[in-house]
This record gives sequence, structure tokens and C-alpha cells, in this order.
Amino acid sequence: MMAPILSLLCCASAAQAETDAALRVAPETVCETGTVELLILTEAEKVQCQRLWRDQIAEKQKLSRDLAQRIREENRQRQEQAASLPRPPPPPVTVETFLSSGDVAYGDVVVTDRGPRVFVGRPNEAAGPEDFVTLDSPRSPHRTNSSPYAGAFPELRTTRPAAPQRAHQRQERRP
Repeated sequence: MMAPILSLLCCASAAQAETDAALRVAPETVCETGTVELLILTEAEKVQCQRLWRDQIAEKQKLSRDLAQRIREENRQRQEQAASLPRPPPPPVTVETFLSSGDVAYGDVVVTDRGPRVFVGRPNEAAGPEDFVTLDSPRSPHRTNSSPYAGAFPELRTTRPAAPQRAHQRQERRP
């Protein structure tokens, strides 16, 4: 009779050891957010969880700092590269630029890449490129005041020598 009781006790302790081993889990799994609410932890386990959480926070902060530093460095390099490249030339200013704005009135003078142009379109009608004429055109309201324009192309201007000035003469005072 002792043998069956003894075997029962031995098997029970072995089964209990297996159950205890199964219940013993890594501290990372005990300290997970969903698990902590369901378990009652001892003070040692709480301290261990707090230490584990602090370590995880420190690791995430370090990764975040490294990422921020890498992004700053990439932005700096990108700005240096953009600064070293020549600026693209500005797009040409054409009469279509002023057509799209729609705020020109009859007689307005606009300067395009081909020189000054006068708007001679009619109000309340859709304007077209043909409504912009040169200053000296017969349709221009400014034709009497116009002269050949070379202001848009300074390299085409010729420089005239300044007229010599006469020396000032001393004036006599008269009563």
C-alpha cells in the first residue's frame, strides 16, 4: 500500500514542478502592459519591471536621438548641395502671363521678354495675345509718346560720351 501512495506523491511533485516551470516565464513577458494588470507581482518583480521599462525607454530615446541626428545631417547635406547648384533661369515673361492674371485694362503697359507691350483689348471680352501690341503700333494709345525701346537689353545700349561742360565764369555783382 505504501508503494502506490509513494508513486502518487512522486508523480504529483513531478507534475507540480512541470506546472511551476511552465508558469515561470521571462520577465519581459511578465512586464508586458496587458499582463501586468492581470497578475499580482511581488515587490522584486515590480522593481524588475520598472528597471526593464526604464531600459526600454532609454533605448527608444537613444534610437530617436540617432534618427533625429541623421535627419539633421541629411537636411544639411541636401541644403549644401542645393546651394552649390546654379539657380535655374527664371521662366520667360510672356503676354500669356498677363492673360492668366486678368487684371490688365486698356492702355496698360506690361514688360515681357520681348519688350514692352500695350494692352488694347476691350473690356468684358476675353483677351488674347493679339491684344498686346508694341508701343509704336498704330493701335497703341501711347504711340505719340513712344521712342525705340532698348531698356530690356542693356547690352544693346550704346553709351554716349557726356557733353563737355563749360567752366563757370565769375559773375559781377550789379547794383
